[in-house]
Amino acid sequence: PTIKIFRVLPLLRGRGLPPRLRQESRQESHMSSEEGEEVTPAPSSEKFDGKVVAGAAAVGGVAAFVLAGPLVGLAAAGGAAYAATRNDEVGAAAKSTGKAALAIGDKAREINEEHKISDKVAEGAKNSLAWAHDMNERHDVSGKVTAGITAAGNWITDKLGGEQKK
Repeated sequence: PTIKIFRVLPLLRGRGLPPRLRQESRQESHMSSEEGEEVTPAPSSEKFDGKVVAGAAAVGGVAAFVLAGPLVGLAAAGGAAYAATRNDEVGAAAKSTGKAALAIGDKAREINEEHKISDKVAEGAKNSLAWAHDMNERHDVSGKVTAGITAAGNWITDKLGGEQKK
């Protein structure tokens, strides 16, 4: 079935499957074998976890975004989220990816809390901005850049035979 993004957004927000998609997912779990007999995969012992689905969507979306761009990334995120709701091998792989993403996120959060990395980065950025502001105040960097751009524009205008701005 075709996955529409409005079906995937609630998954990414952690609200679980919409009722219609839940029903379609159940219908897909009843597959036919080559001989035409009904085959029902073993039911998953895991209950639906929106965080795992969101983790799978994030990994799939980011990977595809990096490799192919934003539209493909969005489609891959939706596909990965949908795959994580299935109770077959594809679903197991997507759920495993989602769980790994959650574990990485938890570990990153733990390391950040222990070493205060985000606080140090914020403090470094604040100090860098203060330094840049101080350098600009002491050496008039922005004024010199503006004057250089104006001079270059005037030179181009002069070469093209137009009127210069002062």
